[in-house]
Amino acid sequence: MSRHAAFIAAIAGAIVLQSDARAGGVSAVLPPAAQGAVERYHYSISARVRPLVVFWIGRSGVGDAVVTRRRAAGEASYSVLIGSDPDRAPLRINRWGYIEEEIRGSYARVIGVMSQSDEDSIEEAEAHVRASKAERHPFKVIEATADGDEARSYVTSIAATQDYTVRHLSIVLDLARRGPSDARRRTIRLPAGTRSGFLAALDEAMRPPFVNPMRYVYDGRLYELRRTPVETIPNLRIADTSYGPAVAADFLITSAYDGERTRFSMTYGTTGPFAEVPLRVVYQPRWWIQVELTIDDGAAVPRLTDGAVR
Repeated sequence: MSRHAAFIAAIAGAIVLQSDARAGGVSAVLPPAAQGAVERYHYSISARVRPLVVFWIGRSGVGDAVVTRRRAAGEASYSVLIGSDPDRAPLRINRWGYIEEEIRGSYARVIGVMSQSDEDSIEEAEAHVRASKAERHPFKVIEATADGDEARSYVTSIAATQDYTVRHLSIVLDLARRGPSDARRRTIRLPAGTRSGFLAALDEAMRPPFVNPMRYVYDGRLYELRRTPVETIPNLRIADTSYGPAVAADFLITSAYDGERTRFSMTYGTTGPFAEVPLRVVYQPRWWIQVELTIDDGAAVPRLTDGAVR
């Protein structure tokens, strides 16, 4: 998958979890957090695979995403946890990622972890699933800080002895803290107006007036987020639930470093209790797979476990 693959299918939000993981010793001096209302949402994941170019095969309920956010004067927290459930996903695919952005005043900190994979076809994915039963399981860990003028990013990889799933985030973060310190380091100067992370930029994109395009930093690289004209939906219905007025828009992300482009679409509320809340997200990281997140606020939010893989 591309650099954003584990995260762009996800949506802006924040989750209040421990955020002291270290991947190379990055640390930012952040002021104490203020109190703010915490919003928490659950999303169900559907996936479609295309064994041939001409048709798709779909399956619903292949995974979950848990999203919350907290916004207060002068600060915000954003993060998302998203992943497949190998017991429900096609090919028993186990792919997941977590990213958290914490902003207080002029300081910002990002921590992210994602299972690593580079399949370009269904055949490669099947081969990877077969091989993973006997191999160590790699995770990419990113930690970054920004002070408004400069961003610093540290990236390392760890190899787990078990095939941890999205429900074992705390275990993988603990492995990252105890992992090797030989991280790849990157520093970049930030042009004025650069947002401190992808989630912060995406959250702002749902609030008018939208700066189009909008620049943000991720993993020590600059990106441009551009939104197409929106389609107004008077009353969005998902299954038997009405979510009120909403808009649907396509987004394009362009890397200032190498020109890589990533596209996704998002439908979000505009007024009422679901204002600025993503309700549906569609992302196609590869030609052969498409992922869709749909809000599922009637379902119980999955709990993260601390035990061994089950």
